[in-house]
Amino acid sequence: MPVITEEGEDGVVTAWLVSDGDRVAADQLIAEVQAEKVAEEVRAPSAGIVRDLVPIGEPVPQGGVICRLIPAAEKPGAVPPPTTPDRPRASPAARRVARELGVDLGTVVGTGPEGRITEADVRSAAARSEGAALTGLRAVIARNMREAVRSTAAVTLTCTADVTSAPSGSVTARVIRAVAQALPNHPDLWGTRDGDRFIPARSTDVAVAIQTDEGLVAPVVREPGEKTVEEIAAEVASLAERARSKSLAAADYRGACFTVTNLGSYGVEAFTPIINPPQVAILGVGAIRTVPGFGEGGQVEARRQMVLSLTFDHAFVDGAPAAEFLAEVRRLLEGRTG
Repeated sequence: MPVITEEGEDGVVTAWLVSDGDRVAADQLIAEVQAEKVAEEVRAPSAGIVRDLVPIGEPVPQGGVICRLIPAAEKPGAVPPPTTPDRPRASPAARRVARELGVDLGTVVGTGPEGRITEADVRSAAARSEGAALTGLRAVIARNMREAVRSTAAVTLTCTADVTSAPSGSVTARVIRAVAQALPNHPDLWGTRDGDRFIPARSTDVAVAIQTDEGLVAPVVREPGEKTVEEIAAEVASLAERARSKSLAAADYRGACFTVTNLGSYGVEAFTPIINPPQVAILGVGAIRTVPGFGEGGQVEARRQMVLSLTFDHAFVDGAPAAEFLAEVRRLLEGRTG
């Protein structure tokens, strides 16, 4: 299992392109693997015979063993000829969804041409399977999520930002830029954790949560504090397109010291985001609401407001420094200078 995100964290084999006992050439593509939402190909390091393939969907530590490669010249005749196991007829999309949802294709009745299993067949089978346990990649993600909650002393602070004077559009980009500009002034949040050690960051790279058909991913915007809002918005759009087309690389997920997640487009006003380890904080952005407020002369007027929700690890950050950071982000978004 190649190291995709971090050595020791679990990944899964999503597809074997060879069978047990097959002879393979050096650099031949033999498997596809995935950790979190990052996929990677595995090639044979040398010619030989593959043995002891781990089951598809079984968690394997990154850097661990997923199969054995026996030199082809070793004990000739000892290896039986390869056999091709019976595989249900299914479309590539159906196989992908089956891996994600933990559905055994052998139990699915296909409704496609000549009984071929379609993606809709797999989703219907998953919906009918009440109380089914999480398996494969979904189980890995669930375990990592629970570990993130278990290993952090998470506290959430909220505040309301008045963005009446801010230009409309590109909300996520504006928040990312404000976060990157504020972080250097708040060293308690500007870094990552390694166990009980706090490691100061060297950059203001910020991850942005993006929803895809297969779940949430968080690729990284590099040094957004030095870019315009328009440049950040274009970069976020590019990351979102690549995420949905599954063309992001492992490097696109590395190096962030903070994450921004925006649920405003779903009408959510406030929520409690979960910290993305090894980071120590994450900022949730709610929907912009038009509400009655008071102008400078005391007159009632329409104001545009949104709620910011900062979740931080209280083991590394106290409440007051976290509140000061949140206040500066709000001030930057409101366009105030002091």
